[in-house]
Amino acid sequence: MDRKKIYKFLLPAEILILLALGILLAIRWRTNRNIGLSVADWKSDYVAYDSINGWYVDEKLIDTQENISVIYGPSVYLKEGTYCAKITYHCDYDQSCTAYAGEGNEFQLKTGGARLGRNFDSVSYDFEAREDIENFELLFYYNGKGYLQITNISIAPTSTGLFRNICIVFAFFACLDLCLLFADRIEKHKNTVLALIGIVLLTSLPIFTDGIASGHDIGFHLTRIEGISKEIRLGNIPVRLVSSYMDGYGYPVSIYYGDLLLYIPAVLRLLGFSVTGVYKFYVLMINAGTAVLTYLCMKRVFKDNRIALLTCLSYCTSSYRMVNIYERAAVGEYSAMMFMPMVAAAVYKIYTDDISDYKEYRNNAVFLAVGMSGLIGTHILSTEMAVFILAVICLSLLKLTFRKNTVKVYLQAVMWTCLFSAYFIVPFLDYTLNVPTKVGAVINGGGADIQDCGITIGEYFAFFRDIQNGRLEYANERMLLTPGIVLMASLIIAIVLWINRRGNKEMKALTVYACLSVALTLNIFPWNYLQEHFLLGNLLSQVQFPWRYISVAMVVLTLLLGNLLVQISKERIKMEQSEKAVVAVCFVMTCFLTGNYMDNSSFVNIYEGVEMNHYSVGFGEYLREGTNRLNFSTSITSEIYSENMEEVSVVSRKGNSMELRCVASDEEGFMWLPMFNYKGYHATDESGNEYPISDGYDNRIKLSLPVGFEGKIWIEYREPWYWRGAELISFLAVLGVCIWKMRDYLNNCSNRKLECTRF
Repeated sequence: MDRKKIYKFLLPAEILILLALGILLAIRWRTNRNIGLSVADWKSDYVAYDSINGWYVDEKLIDTQENISVIYGPSVYLKEGTYCAKITYHCDYDQSCTAYAGEGNEFQLKTGGARLGRNFDSVSYDFEAREDIENFELLFYYNGKGYLQITNISIAPTSTGLFRNICIVFAFFACLDLCLLFADRIEKHKNTVLALIGIVLLTSLPIFTDGIASGHDIGFHLTRIEGISKEIRLGNIPVRLVSSYMDGYGYPVSIYYGDLLLYIPAVLRLLGFSVTGVYKFYVLMINAGTAVLTYLCMKRVFKDNRIALLTCLSYCTSSYRMVNIYERAAVGEYSAMMFMPMVAAAVYKIYTDDISDYKEYRNNAVFLAVGMSGLIGTHILSTEMAVFILAVICLSLLKLTFRKNTVKVYLQAVMWTCLFSAYFIVPFLDYTLNVPTKVGAVINGGGADIQDCGITIGEYFAFFRDIQNGRLEYANERMLLTPGIVLMASLIIAIVLWINRRGNKEMKALTVYACLSVALTLNIFPWNYLQEHFLLGNLLSQVQFPWRYISVAMVVLTLLLGNLLVQISKERIKMEQSEKAVVAVCFVMTCFLTGNYMDNSSFVNIYEGVEMNHYSVGFGEYLREGTNRLNFSTSITSEIYSENMEEVSVVSRKGNSMELRCVASDEEGFMWLPMFNYKGYHATDESGNEYPISDGYDNRIKLSLPVGFEGKIWIEYREPWYWRGAELISFLAVLGVCIWKMRDYLNNCSNRKLECTRF
């Protein structure tokens, strides 16, 4: 059938289906009503319901050291669908609750336990019934500490599930339309498309499980995604200070840690997808992006489709990359690995392209800038490593570096990188220079010794070691840390060829840089000496673990593999044998790692954000100096302390904003608010007058009010004007480059048509 006829039939059908689903969603939303329940319908084997105080339990009523279910009910029938339970409560120690479908029926519910935080008095708890449930219960657990009071409970159906399904249908239709739109190109390159899909699926095998593994950093990064999602809902775009951390005290993780790509799973959370679901989608998205970008970069370098696919497969299935994704859950690092091939390919082309055709040669500047901006926007430590290796390359190739056109390209790359990344660089530098945090203290005063965390040469060849093997800190208990069989074999083969005087200049240079990258990861490299005696050494030591440089070694080894394949490709039989060997080894090793991961990992399934611990701040790198992070779970409260104040009451609170009603006495009044005092907070009254903010106990906001003040005070977090200016600069830079490249593309198309017409 003709494609136009397909469109004429398909597009109206898609529109009608989406309209019908939209109408159904509107009807469902209008008819959603609370299930007719009273808090008195719940039951308890320990305490009685009080019409005034509700359900109340404390240490005097129940003497227990275990987490026990003290309140349960209401044993009602629930239809399949999504629901929200709203609970009003009070407690002085964190308690919890969970949805329950009866013993042996856990599969009927998609949910986990919800935290009843001591610093809140209400919680909205979403859950999903996968099928009709005969006896639904909501269980409340008491851990034996303090008191727990439940004053109100309501359960209502929501339209979340239907809305989520509409989004899935829309995405399916969009993919179908794109496939039809580019059907000719897909048909022309079907083998390449199928190969890339195969690479993505192979590297994504571990996510096709029930739940996600509780990797090293999974809690921290899931909290980042959830925090971004909540800030978007509050209208705080771009996200800077995430208010949900530490029960509302806030944490500026987005200022110090690039989260450019995390907005995608955060938006999916707003559309109703579960925490686990959006993280799995993110992993799949990164695997797809890494495969496509690596293929395009290698194709640009080697001008050979087969070599591009083989190098792409080797890079994507590298053991260290798989460990980063599935065992370490190092979101920033494995996201940055998607951009590493762009940086490597751009630098390779800068030194191998013909510089006489400057119009074509200067494209390397934008290519390098996009890659570096991707690193900055995802993982600042990967950026530091890339810059260091790039500086070594520039100095070692001094004669080539200081060619006029090469210098111009590098200067343009720096300029474009600064413009593209101004939105992140300006706030990052502002806080690094002006806000005393643990990160700033480490950079200025020296970090911990890192040489003991370096790996041994033998670990590079421990290809069949467990994907997880002890903790990161201990040299004798380390997980799998190697680029993998294929990339290490490339290095060994290149060294043998060099010894036998059969290598070309590019191969020799890549071998040297690969060996340097490997050396930086070893425990014999003098990291401690450099850190102690040189400022640059101290800055470079901020990578924490020397083996992070494996990610740099991987991309250099990938280029080295491509170079070797170019030499082999001259002999057809050897090339076919090499192809089969690379594919077989990559497939077998990936399957081995997947099985190892599934056998040795514990899996969790998180449906809703209230199931998570919002005190997950890593090592507290971005906390103000002097903040006692060890007492987060016990000392931090949401109470407002005041001095010389007759009245202090919270009118409303929304994220990083708070409205207060204040009446001061005949002396200067002071208030200590439940927010960490980061740069950007302002206190103003109804007339716009601003009042001083300073550091209080544990770096909380301390607000001073004059004698006799009476009225409302607004506490707000505002971005400085120069942050907004930097965001505008980045937007205009990206827009300008897009317009420039689109114009070049259209001009090239016009020239091709003109040539065809003449011919």
